[in-house]
Amino acid sequence: MADSANSPPTPQRRWLARAVQFLRDVATLRDLVVWQLAETLRAEVVALCAKPSIQQQFKFRDQILPAAASVAANIAEGYGRASHADFARFLGVAIGSLRETETWLRDGVDRKFWSDDDAEAALLLCKRLTVGLNRLRAYLRSTPTPP
Repeated sequence: MADSANSPPTPQRRWLARAVQFLRDVATLRDLVVWQLAETLRAEVVALCAKPSIQQQFKFRDQILPAAASVAANIAEGYGRASHADFARFLGVAIGSLRETETWLRDGVDRKFWSDDDAEAALLLCKRLTVGLNRLRAYLRSTPTPP
């Protein structure tokens, strides 16, 4: 009989180890790095929209501010759902809001509401969030909801 302690881990054991580690690391919504990044992005967008050059651009601000807030909101709503599939679905919505925010950020540069340098931090957050959200969504799609 083979010694199970020395045999390579099965896919089920690897999944269980990942799930247990994920649950240990994420005790609350605030522990999710993607949510933290989304909140930082929202704050960056709010700061950009406080610039005098955009104060009178009401339609533009009415588009970019809710888009940026929606990223974190959809992560939060998905986190509160009962299944990995639901959480992954809400991360997809968050990714859509992130793409919209990124588009408005670039549009703000094109319209000279702010400079490339002003938007750089927010655009970098968009890149980091894209990677993080896609990885978390892939993980959730590849693992069953824990009991």
